[in-house]
Amino acid sequence: MTRALSPARAVAFAAAYVVLTLVGRATAIEGQVVSLVWPASGVAFLWLLAESPRHVLRVLAPLLVLHFGLVVATGVSPLLGLFGAVSVTLQTAVAGLLLRRWCPTMLGAGGTQSIRSPRNLAATAGAAAVGCALGAVVGTLGLWLDGVTVEALTPVAWFARHVVGVLTVGAVGHLAWEWHTQTIPARTHGGSRTELVLLWVLSVVATVLLFVQPYPVVFLVIGFAVWSAARFRTFPAALHCLVLGGTALALSLTGQGPFAAIEDPVAEVLVSQLFMVAVLLTGLAVGALGDRVDELYAAATAARADAAEQAELLAEMTESMDEGLVVLDPEGRVERSNGASRRLAHRVSTATTDADALAELVGLLSDPAPSRTGAVRAELGVGDVVIALPSGEEVVLAVSRATLSRSSGHPGVLLVLREVTEHRSGLRPLAGFASTAAHDLRGPLSAIRSWLSLAVDDLEPGSEAAEPLRRAERASEQMGELIGDLLEHALAESGEIAAREVSITGSGGVLGQVSGLLGPEDVLEADPDLPSVRADPVAVRQLFGNLIGNAVKYARPGEPATITVRARRQGSRVVVEVEDHGVGVDDSERALIFQRFHRSGAVRAHFRGTGMGLSICQTIVQRHGGTIECLATPPGSGTVFRFDLPAAEPGREVSTGLSRGTIPP
Repeated sequence: MTRALSPARAVAFAAAYVVLTLVGRATAIEGQVVSLVWPASGVAFLWLLAESPRHVLRVLAPLLVLHFGLVVATGVSPLLGLFGAVSVTLQTAVAGLLLRRWCPTMLGAGGTQSIRSPRNLAATAGAAAVGCALGAVVGTLGLWLDGVTVEALTPVAWFARHVVGVLTVGAVGHLAWEWHTQTIPARTHGGSRTELVLLWVLSVVATVLLFVQPYPVVFLVIGFAVWSAARFRTFPAALHCLVLGGTALALSLTGQGPFAAIEDPVAEVLVSQLFMVAVLLTGLAVGALGDRVDELYAAATAARADAAEQAELLAEMTESMDEGLVVLDPEGRVERSNGASRRLAHRVSTATTDADALAELVGLLSDPAPSRTGAVRAELGVGDVVIALPSGEEVVLAVSRATLSRSSGHPGVLLVLREVTEHRSGLRPLAGFASTAAHDLRGPLSAIRSWLSLAVDDLEPGSEAAEPLRRAERASEQMGELIGDLLEHALAESGEIAAREVSITGSGGVLGQVSGLLGPEDVLEADPDLPSVRADPVAVRQLFGNLIGNAVKYARPGEPATITVRARRQGSRVVVEVEDHGVGVDDSERALIFQRFHRSGAVRAHFRGTGMGLSICQTIVQRHGGTIECLATPPGSGTVFRFDLPAAEPGREVSTGLSRGTIPP
C-alpha cells in the first residue's frame, strides 16, 4: 500500500501542476478561452497515484482549488473555471481508481511495476481514456453554460489535450518514479553512451529539419523512437521520445511543418498531439517488448547456467556411485555410462575400449542363459543375472531397468547394475534349507493331524478333552496351509519357467481350470476373446487361482462373489485386470498387501489365511518381467488387481528363464 505523501512532496506536485497549467494556458489562441494543450493532466494523475488511496482527498481538494484559481486568474470566467476544475478532478479520480483496480501491481496501486509491459501500458491508456472522456463531458457542458459555441470538435479537442497530457507527462513521470526507486537492468545488447549522444543529436536535428520544410515526411521521426527504445532502457527512451514529440508540437504551434497547412488551429494542434502520442507510444511499446525479451533472455541464461550446474553435479554424483548406470538409446546402443559400469564391463569383457566392453556387457544382460537367472537358482532374486568372468569366477548382478521418456517420442532405457555376489551366495544355503524344511515338515504334520482326528473320534460326547483336541486339529490344519504356501512360494520364486502360449479364456483356458474355486452362486465374467499370454502355464494357473480364490474368500458376507476379468494387448505385453465386489482393501493397506505374511487386522478377525497368496502372485508376475498392483477404488466398491504378462507369439514355445531384469531382444 502506498504511504501518505509528505508535505514537501505534496507541495512539489502542486508546484509542478501550477507551472504546467501556466504553460498550457499560454497556448490559448486569441479569441478563445480554452487552451490547446494541457500537460498538467499528467502531473495530476501522478500526484494521485503517489498519494495513499486512503487520503485521495488530500490530492483532489487542492487540485480543485488550484485549477479553479489559476484558470480564473488567467482570464477564464468563474463558471467555466469551476466546470474545468471539476472536469480535471473527476478525470483524475476516475483514471486513478481504474488503474489501481486493473493493475494492482503497479507503482501507486500497491505494487512496484511501471508501464514497461504491454498489459500495464494498455491499462494505463484505457484508464486515461475513460477518465478523460468523463472530464470532456463535464468541460463541454461548462463551455455551453458559459455561452461558448460548442461544435462537434469541441469535446474531442477537450478529451485529446487531457489524454495526451496523461499519456505523455504521466507515463514518462511514472517511468521516472520507477527509475528513482528501483534498479532497472540494462539492455542485454544495449547501446553505449557515445551512441546515445549521437542518437540525441541526430534525432533532434532531424526533427527540426523535418518540421521546417513543408513536405509530409515527419513520420521518419518514428524511426528514431524505435532506435532509442530498442537500444536503451525504457525511461531514457521514453524521455527521448517525449522531447522529439514536444519539439514537433512546439514547431507546429509556431506555424512550422506540414501540420501548419491545416487551417483550423484546433485541428492542427489535435493532429500535432496525435503525432506526439504516436511517437511516444511507439517508443513505449518497443521498449516494453525489449524489456520482455531481456527478461526472457535473462531467465533462459539463468536456466542454462542452473541446468549446467545441475548436470555437473549429477555427473559427479553418478561417477561416485557404486552402482553401474548405463543409458541405452531406442536401438539398444549405449549412450552414457558411469565409472562403476565401465569398471564392471572391463571385469566381464576382455575388450580394450569402454564402448566395446559396455556393448558386450549389455548383450549378456539382454539375453542371459536360463541357467544364469533367478528362474532356476533359488538364492537369486528377481532381476538377478549370473555372468561368468574370464578368470572362471562368477559375478551376480542385480539388474533393474526404467524407461526414459524423450521429446522425440522414442524412449530410451536406463539400466542400474548392482553387484550382489556375496549377498546372494549367503542366501543359497538359507533358500535350500527353507525349501527342504517346509517339505520335510509335511510328513510329521500329516501324522499329527491323523492322530488328532482319531483321538477326537474316540472321545465320549461331552468330554472335557474334546475342545482342546479340536483346537489342536484346527491349528495343525493352519500349519499345513502355511507349509503348502511356503512350498508354493519357493516354487514360484526358484522353479524353472517353461514359457509357452497360454489362453486365458476358451477351451482349456486358465479361467476354466480355476473355475472350481467358485461357489454355486458365484459369477465369473470374462470376454471369450481375451488375448493369450506367453508364460509358464503352471505359474499362470497359480496366479489366477490365487486372485480368484481371494475374491471368493473375501466376498461380502451373505453375498455371492462377482468377479470380472479383463485383458488387453499393450505393445509386447498383455495387461490383465481382475475385479471383484468384495470387502475391498483400505488405501493404507494397498502398498503392504504384497508383503509376505501381511494381513490387516480386519481381515485376520473375519477370514482365515496365511498372507502368502499375493506375495506368490507378485513373484510370478515379476519373474515374467511384469508388475502387479492393487488399484485405488472408492470405499466399499471391491478390489481391482492389475498386472502384465508377455503377449503370446503364435507358434512359439520356449523354455526360458525370464526375470524382471531381463531385457527383451
